Amino acid sequence: MQVRGFENTGNRSPVKPKKNDLSTQRNIAKIGMALSMGTLVYTGFRGKEAATLHIGAGLALVGFSFWHYRLYQPKTTNRGSRR
Repeated sequence: MQVRGFENTGNRSPVKPKKNDLSTQRNIAKIGMALSMGTLVYTGFRGKEAATLHIGAGLALVGFSFWHYRLYQPKTTNRGSRR
């Protein structure tokens, strides 16, 4: 009988999922973009008292967007020049 979360080799140690899985990183990047965009919109209506937080949220949005972009790029190999 195979139990979910255990290997099928007879070893009873649980299989641990990878922490840096690509789909997990993509989800974290999307959540970060949504939170930073929400903060950016909220602080945009607050006036001068939220200017520092507004700038920080804008920089965070740019950072999360670049990270999200890089996560969807195909992996390339360096095989030399093609002619």
